[in-house]
Formats: sequence, C-alpha cells, structure tokens
Amino acid sequence: MKCWVLLFSALLSAHALADSPAPVIPLNQNLAVVDYFSNGQQTGCGLRATGETEDDLWLNVLITVFRKDTGATFGVIKVVARKVNTKDGVPLLKDGKITYANLGKIHKAWIKPDSGKQPLTSKNDGSLHSDAYMVNTEFTSTVELLLAMSQENFKVGLNRNESGPDEIFQFDRRLKEDEAGKLSLCMKNLRTALEENKNKEVF
Repeated sequence: MKCWVLLFSALLSAHALADSPAPVIPLNQNLAVVDYFSNGQQTGCGLRATGETEDDLWLNVLITVFRKDTGATFGVIKVVARKVNTKDGVPLLKDGKITYANLGKIHKAWIKPDSGKQPLTSKNDGSLHSDAYMVNTEFTSTVELLLAMSQENFKVGLNRNESGPDEIFQFDRRLKEDEAGKLSLCMKNLRTALEENKNKEVF
C-alpha cells in the first residue's frame, strides 16, 4: 500500500511540473534606470525592463519608488504586454512608430528575483489599464526588489486568462555599469531628500 501511495505522489508531482511551463527568456532585453525630479529634488527612482518574444509579444516592466512633498513614500509596479502588428515578419509602422494589437486585460502580474524578494502590495488588488497592470507597493520592500533586480535574474508573471496558468518570462541581463551608477546616485539623492524632509518636520 505504501508503494502505491509513493507512486501516486510521484505522478501528482510530475503532473504539476508538466503544468508549469519553463519561463520564456525575452529577446533584446534592456534594463534602464528612470528617475523623477521636482523643484530640484529627487522624487523617485526606478528600473524599466523591456524585452520581446519570438511571437512578437513586447514586455515593458516598470518598478519605481516615490516620495511625496508630504513625506509619504510608496512604490509602484506596472507591467505592460503588447503584441506587435507585423506583416511578412516586418513590424507595421504608423507615423514612423511601431503599432500594437490590443491583447485584452492583464488580470494580475508579479515580479520575483532569484532571491525571492517580493514587495508588499497595498490592500487593493491592482488596477487594470487595458494592456497594463499596475499596483501600489510598500516603499522599503520595493527598494529591496529594485536592488535585487539590478544584480540577479528575475521572473515576471502575468495572467490574461483568469482560469489559465500565468505566463512567465525570465530576464537574465544585468544593469550596465553606467546605468548601475545612475541607480546608485538616484537612490542617494532620494535618501537625502527624505532626510531633509524629516529635518523640516522637526523644526
């Protein structure tokens, strides 16, 4: 009887693995730093990861942390997935720009580096913007995610069919040296701005 239980468990595990397809590794991956200024002070820092798949799916993943003038801090994660319109394998252009097909809504999305660090999300389930999914996150855990993504492989999951499995993509490129320098400077400036805001509150 024990042998049958072990065999049944093994079959279940194999079936579960079969239902989890290997992540797709996007082509033409690029990681770039984004930063935001207001009134001469740093108000936000982030990373943008882009890539394409062999079936012309274009991914744009944006992770940012912000501070408001009030001193409040928060993070934002936004995942966009679009299908490039092509003809005979060539992207269709309009006014010199690539055009995209509407793939419908992304019902959920997530980002997970190899270390497993994931940001704490707000109580809402995220907002849907046709081909994009966006959710607010807690500041400190999002900073940790940013740092992990700049140094590790990370996966992006999205779901456009609530009853089906997530589509999973793995990014395996690193920030270039100049971009890593930009991120370091941006975060330093953001910390300085936060400290200055705290000092103003004291006085």
